[in-house]
Amino acid sequence: MMEYLKRSVNGDAGEYLAAHRFTRVLGWPYRMLDVDLGVDGEIEILDANGTSTSDIIKVQVKTFESISSEESKGIYVTDKHIKYWKRFCLPIIMVCVDLSKGKVYWKAVTATECYQSGGASQVVSIDLQADELTPGCAARLKELVSPADSKNIESVLDSMRRLCGSIRNQNDECVDDEQLIRVQNLVDKFESEARKFDELAHHFPWRCGVLTRREVELMRFVVTQVDNKVGVSYNNTVEGM
Repeated sequence: MMEYLKRSVNGDAGEYLAAHRFTRVLGWPYRMLDVDLGVDGEIEILDANGTSTSDIIKVQVKTFESISSEESKGIYVTDKHIKYWKRFCLPIIMVCVDLSKGKVYWKAVTATECYQSGGASQVVSIDLQADELTPGCAARLKELVSPADSKNIESVLDSMRRLCGSIRNQNDECVDDEQLIRVQNLVDKFESEARKFDELAHHFPWRCGVLTRREVELMRFVVTQVDNKVGVSYNNTVEGM
């Protein structure tokens, strides 16, 4: 005879309850994953109008038939799971389900947090007051995802293109003080935008392709050339006075 073990019953019930509560409380899609490698599901974040922000939070569910404490619950996990979650490229939250009360709690797993328990396992501590899933959690969950600037890499590129065009059109002959300062200001602004691009490209490499990176290299080359020519021309002008 086939048997549905109580451990499986509780685990499945916890995952279904977590999916129901996140969808019901926040109104966000919750997807249960068929293949479990340390992640049970994922939440897709929506804005106030119900439109997807294209941000995903991964979820690991731990279910308990009953939690006796009113204050906190420690969830013990293996070291390999903590290492796996810390290296994940998307935010991970640990979700704690109390079946007896029908309540769901959550805690973000962060790369810098220490989860040592003093034993072989590591522990994620859940505050049963502060960490309960409520409508007010939406703002905290949104803070976990990629910064909004990571989606605006195209606006950074457009700014770099405009600045590069302005720098390219500068007169690099017979440069006076005013011209030198103008070019230096433009170059400083370009370099500031270029640093933003570098940061975004480093952390979110999938947002920019090979052709974009080549375009940025070419813009940098043009800006450096004009900057050098303007500097040489200014020095020559000063020495010729």
